[in-house]
Amino acid sequence: MAEELSEISKFVSSYWNYYLELEEAFKHTQKYVAFDRHNDRTYSVEYLKLIQAVCSEIDVVAKEIAEHFDPDFCTIQRPTISHWGYVLINNMPQIAKARIHFTNGYVVKPWDKFGYTQYSDKKGNIRYKLLPNCDTPSWWSDYNKMKHQRTSRNADGEINFVKANLKNMVLSLAALYSMEWLYMWSIHTEFGPKIVESSVFDLIYSDSVEDIGGT
Repeated sequence: MAEELSEISKFVSSYWNYYLELEEAFKHTQKYVAFDRHNDRTYSVEYLKLIQAVCSEIDVVAKEIAEHFDPDFCTIQRPTISHWGYVLINNMPQIAKARIHFTNGYVVKPWDKFGYTQYSDKKGNIRYKLLPNCDTPSWWSDYNKMKHQRTSRNADGEINFVKANLKNMVLSLAALYSMEWLYMWSIHTEFGPKIVESSVFDLIYSDSVEDIGGT
């Protein structure tokens, strides 16, 4: 029990508190863009800045969680989403079913169809690939396009900068929220009064209305 609480305390101070800071920064943007699905395609430099910060943190936290479940994870050179995604989906499978209630009936499933498997190549090396009927999260693909190909144009002739929109902002932040919240839940179900809950999201991890520690 003491070890679990100590581990949670370290995670909260190192990661969860930063998540709450990102959440606060996102809340401030509501002064300019209403949190409503009608504004999904509204994009801005502020969203670009926040999405990049959020997705970078997802990569950092996911690697930390993966190492918790698999101590050998640290031996992987340059791990990608396929590496930590494999560990996450095998140790927190409920993440793929996570439904996040945002506001005004705005519900998202940031990890929908998320899943990876291992296989051996012809040389016997362990490789990773998507499971059948699974896809890389759209917000993660869009983040990489914003990061590496911001001025390139998509099939519709739009530059990738327009992907810095409200929809990707909500999806990526909800992804970080649900990953961290489910991880803390997997360590210990009694969080205690010191952990501040999200003031933006509420997590329901299945098709039922069972609530997982949300408000």
